[in-house]
Amino acid sequence: MADAVVGIVANPLSGRDIRRLVAQASVFPTAEKAAMVQRMLSASGTVGVDQVLLSTDLGGISAAVLRAVHRGPPRGAQWPDVQFLDEDPITQAADDTTNAVRRMVTAGAKVVICLGGDGTARVAAAACGETPLLALSTGTNNAFPVIREATVAGLAAGLLAVGAVD
Repeated sequence: MADAVVGIVANPLSGRDIRRLVAQASVFPTAEKAAMVQRMLSASGTVGVDQVLLSTDLGGISAAVLRAVHRGPPRGAQWPDVQFLDEDPITQAADDTTNAVRRMVTAGAKVVICLGGDGTARVAAAACGETPLLALSTGTNNAFPVIREATVAGLAAGLLAVGAVD
């Protein structure tokens, strides 16, 4: 198993609820979440991350990332090895996040990045134990996850995973 491992769990249902629709608020579409993951791959690869463990979903995020992995990284970028966590059946419930994060931690992830709202972040935090969690907001009216550029988040997580920062 690689030493510098980052886990990424992305909730395909976050940021798409009825509150956003009726308030005419912005949404986080699947394409943007997949693009965020790809920017994190480029950033974490730049700082030497060996492997990224990615949750799978029925919403299209992991499928879009898989297509991007097959195409290869953008010119000049180096992506870590990407492993898709597809051992557990997908239920489209909180258990998907719990199971994915637990697998990431067991596999040696040094940090877990969570894309979702307060609910996703809460479930991920409960499952990751002592492993650091970087929660990025793609949900509605969030109190805990923050809005950060995915490239910066990927750099921060990558630096933590390779041991460059504590």
